[in-house]
Amino acid sequence: MKYINGLYASFVLMMIVILVNTTIFDDEYSGIFTYICLGIFIVGNAFFINAKRLKKSEEE
Repeated sequence: MKYINGLYASFVLMMIVILVNTTIFDDEYSGIFTYICLGIFIVGNAFFINAKRLKKSEEE
């Protein structure tokens, strides 16, 4: 369950980064924030893959 919470937290963090980019910085640094969101997305995928692997190993 902790991996699913990590996945959810990474998606919430991505939305916060996008919100900060559009409201505070007025899309001035959109390239930098896109790379930050990409990094958070990769971390979220790692949480998802670990959750799937853990679930599969528990079934066996």
